[in-house]
Amino acid sequence: MAGLLPITVIGAAAGDIVLSLPRLPRSGADQEAKEIDRQIGGSGFNVARALVRLQIPVINGIPVGNGCWGEQITKEMQDLGLEVTLTNSFLDNGWCLAMVEPDGERSFVSVSGCEVDWSRAMLSSIALPEKGYIYSSGYVMAGKSTAILCDWLLASPSGQMLLLDFGPRLPEIAPAFLDALPADRTILTLNRDEVAILCGEGDPVVQASGYSVKRKITIICRLGSQGTWICLPDRDPEYVAAYKVKVVDTIGAGDAHSGGMLAGLSQGMSLRDAVELGNRVAAIVVNRSGAAGAPTIKELEEFVFE
Repeated sequence: MAGLLPITVIGAAAGDIVLSLPRLPRSGADQEAKEIDRQIGGSGFNVARALVRLQIPVINGIPVGNGCWGEQITKEMQDLGLEVTLTNSFLDNGWCLAMVEPDGERSFVSVSGCEVDWSRAMLSSIALPEKGYIYSSGYVMAGKSTAILCDWLLASPSGQMLLLDFGPRLPEIAPAFLDALPADRTILTLNRDEVAILCGEGDPVVQASGYSVKRKITIICRLGSQGTWICLPDRDPEYVAAYKVKVVDTIGAGDAHSGGMLAGLSQGMSLRDAVELGNRVAAIVVNRSGAAGAPTIKELEEFVFE
């Protein structure tokens, strides 16, 4: 597909060990669980995988470490045709224990690795084009080298749009970074809980829209099966309906949505159409186990929704 804008993915690749269990253990308890799968995930890798499967050009800004997880990540990147450009000789990649309850809700225990160990030299090696999109997630913006990465994002070329998904690490993001974001070229994608943290308690659409108007920034308010709202500073919120599927689990749902949305924006779609594509991709992913189920173009066209 000609004329596509490249997507620079700045994020994590990590091991995912997925467990199914009837309930989360209380403190001090021993809860029996069933191991469902072991996959390579992480917010950045999930987004990059979704983009590659939709034939969108990706600039790989995902660190790969030295260890058993790093070896598996290298192999999976090679299988996707992603060039490994950022390496860390001293640390392995992190991993995540994902616990899935019967309703598909998931909870995580994360062990960080090289994906939070950023340096100026590493970031300066990423060749950004004049125009494109940069994706980054809170998992790599809330580590020990946060300031280095945040400064790099803020200093990115004016022709680069930022799509930021802070995720559950939002409370750890520096307020000064949030205040310094270039509102005219930043899109924040937030779920219900994240809207409450950043924009305030109450109706999530009202709160997200109010924050958008106040900060003059674009917010994508994701409400799962209740659809998505686009909140722009100069107009009323716009609703984009969700696709109905049987939910297996919601691991990687937000990442899949970001990947689909970025794929649409890369192709020059309107923001509404890109969000609709994000809804489609996310619906397919939650219909499959784990975060690795991002569809190809053929699967996207042939998938039968409820």
